[in-house]
Amino acid sequence: MLCSSSAWAQIRAWWRDYDKIQTLAVILLYIQIACALIGSLGAFYTGILLINLVVALFALIAIESSSQSLGRTYAVLLASELVLDIIWFILFSSEIW
Repeated sequence: MLCSSSAWAQIRAWWRDYDKIQTLAVILLYIQIACALIGSLGAFYTGILLINLVVALFALIAIESSSQSLGRTYAVLLASELVLDIIWFILFSSEIW
């Protein structure tokens, strides 16, 4: 049990360090950009992948500029992208599987 509480304390300490979280976010955004670029090489469904690419690039700009208004705009774009992904999945799930 002591090891478990120590692990939780380390996770909480890491979670409170803004620089580490920002670094992780940038790494995840680069992975998202790479996946969008690789996926958009195909002939099908390139529009949704390019939208993901644009939103990820916008997020990198928002993070690097440390602008709150860009961050809020990214949050709205991310929510819209999530809704778009869900609609896209519902509409094309029979064709994908």
